[in-house]
Amino acid sequence: MEAVPQETVEKLMGNVPAQKELEGIRILASSPGSVRYEIDVPDNVLNYHGCIHGGFVSTMLEIAAGMATYAYGESNVAVSCATNFVRAVRPQRLTVSADTSHKGRSTSVAHCAIVDERGRLVAESTFTMFFLGPLES
Repeated sequence: MEAVPQETVEKLMGNVPAQKELEGIRILASSPGSVRYEIDVPDNVLNYHGCIHGGFVSTMLEIAAGMATYAYGESNVAVSCATNFVRAVRPQRLTVSADTSHKGRSTSVAHCAIVDERGRLVAESTFTMFFLGPLES
Protein backbone atom coordinates (compact mmCIF):
# COMPACT_ATOMS: atom_id res chain seq x y z
CA MET A 1 0.00 0.00 0.00
CA GLU A 2 1.27 3.45 -0.92
CA ALA A 3 1.84 5.90 1.89
CA VAL A 4 -0.64 8.78 2.07
CA PRO A 5 1.17 12.09 1.46
CA GLN A 6 1.63 14.17 4.64
CA GLU A 7 -0.21 17.14 3.07
CA THR A 8 -3.24 14.90 2.46
CA VAL A 9 -3.09 13.53 6.00
CA GLU A 10 -3.04 17.06 7.43
CA LYS A 11 -6.07 18.10 5.37
CA LEU A 12 -8.03 14.98 6.30
CA MET A 13 -7.16 15.33 9.99
CA GLY A 14 -8.81 18.77 9.83
CA ASN A 15 -12.08 16.83 10.06
CA VAL A 16 -11.12 15.21 13.37
CA PRO A 17 -12.44 16.89 16.53
CA ALA A 18 -9.82 17.97 19.08
CA GLN A 19 -10.58 15.06 21.38
CA LYS A 20 -7.82 13.17 23.18
CA GLU A 21 -9.33 9.78 22.36
CA LEU A 22 -9.02 10.49 18.62
CA GLU A 23 -5.36 11.53 18.58
CA GLY A 24 -4.24 8.05 17.54
CA ILE A 25 -5.99 7.97 14.16
CA ARG A 26 -3.67 6.66 11.42
CA ILE A 27 -4.79 7.19 7.84
CA LEU A 28 -4.00 4.09 5.78
CA ALA A 29 -5.41 5.07 2.38
CA SER A 30 -7.24 7.93 0.75
CA SER A 31 -8.50 8.98 -2.66
CA PRO A 32 -11.26 11.39 -3.67
CA GLY A 33 -14.45 10.08 -2.05
CA SER A 34 -12.72 7.35 -0.07
CA VAL A 35 -10.70 6.89 3.11
CA ARG A 36 -9.50 4.10 5.39
CA TYR A 37 -7.99 4.66 8.83
CA GLU A 38 -7.23 2.71 11.97
CA ILE A 39 -7.41 3.63 15.61
CA ASP A 40 -6.50 1.90 18.86
CA VAL A 41 -9.61 2.54 20.90
CA PRO A 42 -8.79 3.63 24.47
CA ASP A 43 -10.38 2.26 27.64
CA ASN A 44 -12.03 5.56 28.59
CA VAL A 45 -14.73 5.38 25.87
CA LEU A 46 -16.50 2.29 27.21
CA ASN A 47 -20.12 1.92 28.24
CA TYR A 48 -21.10 0.28 31.52
CA HIS A 49 -20.95 -3.15 29.83
CA GLY A 50 -17.24 -2.68 29.12
CA CYS A 51 -17.77 -2.32 25.36
CA ILE A 52 -17.01 0.66 23.12
CA HIS A 53 -19.77 3.25 23.58
CA GLY A 54 -22.13 3.65 20.62
CA GLY A 55 -21.54 7.40 20.63
CA PHE A 56 -17.83 6.85 20.07
CA VAL A 57 -18.60 4.34 17.31
CA SER A 58 -20.83 6.97 15.66
CA THR A 59 -18.09 9.57 15.97
CA MET A 60 -15.57 7.28 14.24
CA LEU A 61 -18.03 6.66 11.39
CA GLU A 62 -18.81 10.36 10.92
CA ILE A 63 -15.11 11.21 10.87
CA ALA A 64 -14.65 8.70 8.03
CA ALA A 65 -17.58 10.17 6.06
CA GLY A 66 -16.16 13.67 6.53
CA MET A 67 -12.66 12.60 5.52
CA ALA A 68 -13.97 10.92 2.35
CA THR A 69 -15.69 14.20 1.46
CA TYR A 70 -12.61 16.25 2.44
CA ALA A 71 -10.68 14.07 -0.02
CA TYR A 72 -12.76 15.70 -2.78
CA GLY A 73 -11.42 19.04 -1.55
CA GLU A 74 -14.77 20.01 0.02
CA SER A 75 -15.35 21.31 3.52
CA ASN A 76 -18.48 19.60 4.81
CA VAL A 77 -20.93 18.71 7.57
CA ALA A 78 -23.20 15.71 8.01
CA VAL A 79 -26.90 16.37 7.44
CA SER A 80 -28.18 12.85 8.04
CA CYS A 81 -27.04 9.37 8.94
CA ALA A 82 -28.38 5.89 9.50
CA THR A 83 -26.23 3.56 11.58
CA ASN A 84 -26.43 -0.15 12.30
CA PHE A 85 -24.55 -1.37 15.36
CA VAL A 86 -23.74 -4.97 14.47
CA ARG A 87 -21.33 -6.19 17.15
CA ALA A 88 -20.33 -4.95 20.60
CA VAL A 89 -16.55 -5.01 21.02
CA ARG A 90 -13.99 -4.30 23.71
CA PRO A 91 -11.15 -1.77 23.22
CA GLN A 92 -8.87 -2.86 20.38
CA ARG A 93 -7.50 -1.67 17.04
CA LEU A 94 -10.37 -0.95 14.66
CA THR A 95 -10.31 -0.15 10.96
CA VAL A 96 -12.77 2.45 9.70
CA SER A 97 -13.55 3.04 6.03
CA ALA A 98 -15.79 5.26 3.93
CA ASP A 99 -16.61 5.13 0.23
CA THR A 100 -18.77 7.64 -1.58
CA SER A 101 -21.52 6.34 -3.85
CA HIS A 102 -22.85 9.74 -4.97
CA LYS A 103 -21.35 13.21 -5.37
CA GLY A 104 -23.66 15.96 -6.50
CA ARG A 105 -23.36 19.75 -6.58
CA SER A 106 -24.07 20.25 -2.88
CA THR A 107 -24.16 16.81 -1.22
CA SER A 108 -22.53 13.41 -1.27
CA VAL A 109 -23.51 10.03 0.15
CA ALA A 110 -20.86 8.02 2.01
CA HIS A 111 -21.12 4.40 3.10
CA CYS A 112 -18.98 3.71 6.16
CA ALA A 113 -17.94 0.59 8.06
CA ILE A 114 -15.90 -0.41 11.09
CA VAL A 115 -14.26 -3.82 11.34
CA ASP A 116 -12.46 -5.35 14.30
CA GLU A 117 -9.01 -6.95 14.42
CA ARG A 118 -10.47 -10.20 13.07
CA GLY A 119 -12.14 -8.43 10.12
CA ARG A 120 -15.65 -8.78 11.57
CA LEU A 121 -18.17 -5.99 10.98
CA VAL A 122 -18.73 -3.86 14.10
CA ALA A 123 -20.96 -1.12 12.65
CA GLU A 124 -21.97 0.40 9.34
CA SER A 125 -23.66 3.62 8.35
CA THR A 126 -24.72 5.81 5.49
CA PHE A 127 -24.13 9.57 5.72
CA THR A 128 -25.38 12.43 3.59
CA MET A 129 -22.74 15.16 3.62
CA PHE A 130 -23.40 18.82 2.75
CA PHE A 131 -20.65 20.77 1.01
CA LEU A 132 -19.67 24.05 2.67
CA GLY A 133 -17.22 25.05 -0.07
CA PRO A 134 -13.70 24.26 -1.18
CA LEU A 135 -11.06 23.52 1.46
CA GLU A 136 -8.73 26.40 2.03
CA SER A 137 -5.08 25.77 1.20
